[in-house]
Amino acid sequence: MITVSKIEKISPDSTLEVCARQVIVSYFREMMSCEEGAKDGTDIRFVHDMRVASRRLSAAMDNFADCFPEKPFKKYYKKVKAITRTMGAVRDLDVLIARFQKEMVTLTGAEQADIQGFIEHLQQEREDARKPMLTLFGKLEAADFETKFLEFFVSF
Repeated sequence: MITVSKIEKISPDSTLEVCARQVIVSYFREMMSCEEGAKDGTDIRFVHDMRVASRRLSAAMDNFADCFPEKPFKKYYKKVKAITRTMGAVRDLDVLIARFQKEMVTLTGAEQADIQGFIEHLQQEREDARKPMLTLFGKLEAADFETKFLEFFVSF
């Protein structure tokens, strides 16, 4: 489960740019700490946690956009938004599946069979939704996105 880590070295004496870098890097690291679990796909909490962290990162980037050169910043911002979108498609299906699984105990046997069929359909949709997520992760890895993101925001 993701926890918001304490962001070090932020003080009233720090410049906005220093604070922006530290906030963005902290949220980015939290987001990326969930990547392997999200790829694996067996524990839905990793998808949830990665999506939450990506949304926090995106909000931080919205707030601090003026602290960075527009062109390179925009490139990283778009990638973070793409991560959020692909995670959202999977997460929405995780939520639906979990809800129907929980509700099954209150249903009759015949209703349970119908709902089980629907759950299986949703699980297939989830696997289909994971494909773009995994493709995106592969592209980001091939482009060394994590290293370049950190280099930009740490050394800017």
